[in-house]
Amino acid sequence: MSSQLTRRDWLRASGLLTAGVGLSCFSVAKTNSLPAPLAPEFVNEFAFTDDPFSKMNKLKARLLANENPLGISPAAKEALCKAAESGNRYAWTEFGQLKKLIADDELVTPETIMLSPGSSDILMASADYFAKNGGTILTSAMTYDDLLDRSAKFGAKIVSVPMTKDYKFDLATIKSKITPDVKLVYLVNPNNPTGTVVPTAELESFIREVAPKVPVFLDEAYIDFYEPAARPKLGKLVAEGQNVILARTFSKIHGFAGLRLGYAIAKPELLKAIKPYTNGEFAVSITTLMAGIASYQDKDWQNHCRAENAKARDYTSKALADMGYEVIPSSANFILFPIRMKTKTFSNAMFANGIGIQTRDFDGQPYCRVSIGTMDEMTAFIDSFKKVVG
Repeated sequence: MSSQLTRRDWLRASGLLTAGVGLSCFSVAKTNSLPAPLAPEFVNEFAFTDDPFSKMNKLKARLLANENPLGISPAAKEALCKAAESGNRYAWTEFGQLKKLIADDELVTPETIMLSPGSSDILMASADYFAKNGGTILTSAMTYDDLLDRSAKFGAKIVSVPMTKDYKFDLATIKSKITPDVKLVYLVNPNNPTGTVVPTAELESFIREVAPKVPVFLDEAYIDFYEPAARPKLGKLVAEGQNVILARTFSKIHGFAGLRLGYAIAKPELLKAIKPYTNGEFAVSITTLMAGIASYQDKDWQNHCRAENAKARDYTSKALADMGYEVIPSSANFILFPIRMKTKTFSNAMFANGIGIQTRDFDGQPYCRVSIGTMDEMTAFIDSFKKVVG
């Protein structure tokens, strides 16, 4: 499997994301407006460049990194600006404030929570810790591969079982592959890039059966796109003492992709084992932390973003289905579907039309993964898609 961008790659371009934050303290951006179209000379250069990040902000629709196109919440923006006045001080009590909010929601204690700059730090640290001295990391293909790639570099063997016919983790097959050599089971729910979810009861049962034998890492980067009433509350497994790590991020529904905030929920002894491999909680700035506290409590904004995402996702899925494309049903802020041309050809053509997307090949089939933007951006995507595929 190959992809053009990963979460780790995106960090290299985070300057593009933070450039507008200062201005947002004084004005509210029009999130539903599109950037100016690409100039003709830029189109030809961009379509074949090896470094698209340098001109990422020239895209008409930036639909390749699963960002929240609506931005951070008004409450988070206000807190961020106010916190800038404390930028000369280290954060102390603020860590505890956010942990308490999370702990109360997840029915765990603050000691089971570790904050981080995004969830990437947690993924990389877990890869380093569990891959040391070799062993096997067990997962399904296709899924988010940052932890897997890092584990392989540190000497671990990656065993990926096929997904089910409906593009979900095959928990039964994963369970059958567990041997004494397996150091970690890695799951992503909702999964990236498929957007599919494992039923909560099935997931809970799997973790309770497997975790006593081998730790389970559950990447829940897109968990906030569940409807609140349907959202799995797996913190209770941590409270029970299960050997499970839940990784979360504010990069998606909270819009913190450039601000960098995430957290892990696990029993204290497991966090203690992983912590030396992280950059430490002080890698989270006080400005981001204060904005995160405000954003976490702004349920109205989260509901608004969730609803707008669902509306734009449904529109895009239907438009593609009407053209005869089979879209994998998604519970996240992106969709994946098979395409009928080579990935590089398709990607270059879409970028040349000012539409940033991701492509990948899996088992000989080319796919497009498109992030869900505003309705205007998704309309632009469909219009360009029609031009490209004829």
